[in-house]
Order: sequence, then structure tokens, then C-alpha cells
Amino acid sequence: MDRLLFVDDEPFVLRALKRTFELEGFEVVTALKPADALELLQKGPGFVVIGSDYRMPDMNGAEFLQRARDLAPQSYRLLISAVEEFHAAVDSINRGEIYRFVPKPWDRDDLLAIVRAAVDDYHLRRNYQEMTALLHSKNAELSALNKNLELRVVERTHDLIEALVAALDRRGAEAVHSRKVAAFCLRLGRELELPGGELAVLEQGALIHDVGKIAIPDSILLKNGALTSEEWAEMKRHPELGYRMLANIPFLEQARRLVLTHHERFDGKGYPLGLSGAQLPIGARILHLCEAYESMTGGRSFRAPRAAGEVREEIARCAGTQFDPEVVSAFARIPGAEWDEVGHAAVPPVPAERSIADLKASFATSR
Repeated sequence: MDRLLFVDDEPFVLRALKRTFELEGFEVVTALKPADALELLQKGPGFVVIGSDYRMPDMNGAEFLQRARDLAPQSYRLLISAVEEFHAAVDSINRGEIYRFVPKPWDRDDLLAIVRAAVDDYHLRRNYQEMTALLHSKNAELSALNKNLELRVVERTHDLIEALVAALDRRGAEAVHSRKVAAFCLRLGRELELPGGELAVLEQGALIHDVGKIAIPDSILLKNGALTSEEWAEMKRHPELGYRMLANIPFLEQARRLVLTHHERFDGKGYPLGLSGAQLPIGARILHLCEAYESMTGGRSFRAPRAAGEVREEIARCAGTQFDPEVVSAFARIPGAEWDEVGHAAVPPVPAERSIADLKASFATSR
């Protein structure tokens, strides 16, 4: 059972947090004072998520979470406090001492989504670290099997990417979007005569470019209508969130750079870095166009799909501003009918739903 630690000098706040997360299957430990919480951490980390109020006697929440990071570096730290105290925590957030700031009064569904995302990320990182430690410990024994190991890493990479894409599809917001974008990127990359290695990285980056949306609350991601300015600001965090989620996975290092830059524009007016022109990898310029095409033709919960011909005209009009002119020229050379075939071929068939009885029988047979 995953353990959560919450610190707040208001007992009723701790009771509310404890009740909320115990109902979701978590083990919840609370402390009224940061000093008491630090004593718990000194006895052994064991906490997946540590949440703290900001304004408390003796030690504020940012100071506590900084010390908590030293005692439990693997834990994810949340600052749960009044909105007006956000700026006091910005430096701590920028230094990586705090995973997220959660304003009071919190929205229950959003808080649950944030904690679940942190827990999922925690286990993903932990599993990867355990796998890496095991590989290091067996390095001498496996040196003679290096080629076989490389093949296994490729397979693991593929499985990990498929798992991430499946998780995105399950959210229901943009099902099959990533698969179609990846297929478009490969076709456009070949048109631009990219080497095989760059094509492989481009496909990886395209498949997981929206992985950061796993951390975006459903109340925003699945909203059936236009986003508010605050919601849009939260949505625009997904490239950085995805980039951070994929940290410490060496075989996805180049792909995660595409995750970070897939909303950058050729004219420098994109986000989150404001890069432009040659500052952007060619893969990012290709991914940006293909992602924009699929988003416009596929539509969203808050926007109707547009005709393919209209979108092609829009992309041509934005050459030199939003899109790289060279990439737009290559895109224009690909006939619309062929482009549509690439998109259709990328959509996997929908698997038949299996009943609980079937799953039970299958499980019993495999034992």
C-alpha cells in the first residue's frame, strides 16, 4: 500500500486529507508539526508523496520540504497552501524541491489526480532504477551478451512507449492521436531524407509527445468547451511535465527533447522555451507540423475537426511563421490521398472486450 505523509497545523485539514486518501486505498500518516514529520522521515523514508502546508509555526512548508528532500529524495513533494503564498514557493519549485503547488481550498478531483500522477511517476522511476541497478550488478556477467542485451533494451523501449501511448489512449481525450502523428512524422521524415537513426528517434518522440498530459487533471483535459486562461496555462505545462517524467531514462533522452519542444514555433513564438529556426531540432519542426495537422483534422472536445484541404492551405499559409518552410515544402510534395492513407493505417483495430469470466479462465490456465 502506498504511503502518504501530510503536514499541517490545522487538525481539520489533516482529517480531511486522511479521509479523502484512505478512501482511495492509500495509507495516510499525518503530523501537526514539521519537526514531528522530520522525525518520521529520519526513521525511514517509506513515503511516496509528502504534502505540506506553507504557513506553520517554527518552520514554513518550503523549508520543511527542502529538508524532507534530503531525507527522502525519492518522494514527491507537494506544497498545499493559500494561493497568495504561491510566489513564496516559486524558488523552491524551480529548484526541484517541490513537485507541485496545490492551492487551498483544493478541488478534490484535481488533488487526487495530482497525487495519482505523482504515485505513478514514483513507481515508474523506481522500477527503472531497480532495473538499472540490477543491470549494473550483472554487468560483468552480461558483457559477453552485449548484443543480446541491446536487443532487449530496444524491446523494453518499445514496450514502455506502447504502455505510455496506451495510457494516453485510455484517458479518452485524444485517442490514437499519438499513433497517427508518429506515422505522419515517419512519412515526412522520409520525404526529407532523414537517416534511419533520426527516424527512429522521431517516431519515439512522436508516440510519447503528449505523455505529460497524464499529469493534467481530467477536469481540464476532458473539458467539453473552451479552456479558461488559467486552464490553458495548466495545459501548456504538458511538454515540460512530459520531459521531466522521462528523466533518467537514457535510451529516451533524444526523444524526450522532442517531447519538450513539440509546441515550439519556427518564429520563436511557441512554448515552453521560445526557441526558433535552427535552434530547433529538425525532428521537432517535423513533429510540430504533423501534430498540428492531426489536431486540426482530428478535432478536439472543444473544437470541431477541419477539412484536410483547408488544413493543408493553413499550413502553407503559416510557412516561415509557425512552421519551417523546408518542412512545409516537403509536406506539400506528399499527395493528400497518400497522407490520408498513412493516417488511416496508423489506427489499430479495436480489440474485442473480454468478459471477467474470460479473463478469470485465462488467468487460471496460465498459472
